[in-house]
Formats: sequence, structure tokens, C-alpha cells
Amino acid sequence: MYTVGSKVVHPCYGAGTIVRIQDKSIGDTTHAYYVINTVSRSMQLMVPVTGADEAGLRHVLTPASLRDMLKACHDLPGDDDINPDLRSRQADMRERLKSGDLTEVVDVVRQLFFMNNARPLGTVDRQLFDQGKELLAGELALTTGAEMLTAMQEVEDNLAVMLREDGAEAEAAQ
Repeated sequence: MYTVGSKVVHPCYGAGTIVRIQDKSIGDTTHAYYVINTVSRSMQLMVPVTGADEAGLRHVLTPASLRDMLKACHDLPGDDDINPDLRSRQADMRERLKSGDLTEVVDVVRQLFFMNNARPLGTVDRQLFDQGKELLAGELALTTGAEMLTAMQEVEDNLAVMLREDGAEAEAAQ
């Protein structure tokens, strides 16, 4: 059970703070809902208290844990990591982003960043890339108290390390 003021993450809508627990009547039954102000979008989200686990609601990670996970952005994806079939890859990435598993979100963002460096992403891939970065930056902003733009810059800086390390490896090989 979460309390008012808890910092949480919804797998589809990102990070936010529970601002109140509200009872809402639907028909003859009354249910309690968490009312969450999201960080990355100016919206309020209502999640049933009894369905919070099924919805994938979780506490935000600590800043140290989150930054450790972001370090995975430094690694180049392997040859087998990126599915060459467009529709299958996009469906897989969409599901991984919706999973709420931050390891999966980091991996999707890392792969799409790498693909974007090779050639510009198509519309759907670009949307998935932006959604993934927004999920990461939103949780980072909430857990560290930083502004969303600052958190987004930190995510992008972690991704840029991949290219610097790849360039250094290429130079060393020559």
C-alpha cells in the first residue's frame, strides 16, 4: 500500500507523486483510487488501490540504483540484440516499454539510440525512443528532485558515452 506523498512509477505513464487517495463511486460500489501527478506530462492519473499491483505500480528507484542502471546505456548492443524485422521489433519494444521493468526500458532506449546513430529512425521507432527516454528521465527527475530537462540531459549524456567508447575502440583497432 502506498501513502500520500509516495513517489511511484506507472509502467505506461511514468513517474509521479501520489497527491491523494480518493474514493469514487461507480454505480453501487465505491472504490479507493490513488491520484498521481505525473512528472513528464502535466496530467493526473487515477489507479485503483486494489489494482495497483496489477497495473504495475512500483516505488521509484534510489538515485544510485537508477544511475547504475543508466550505465547500461554505455554498452553497444550486440549483433543479435536488434531484431531486423521492423514490425516484430517494434511490437517487442512496445511491450518491453510497457512492462515497467527499468532494465528493459534502458535496453530499448540503448538499442534505438544505436540504430538512430547508424541512420535516422522511422516515425514509430522515433516515438518509441522518445517514450523510453521520457520514462527514464521522468523517474530520474522525480528521484533526484531535478528538473525534467536536466534529467533528460543526463539520460542523453549516458547514451553519448556509448558513441565515445565505440569511437575510441575503433581508433584503437586501427
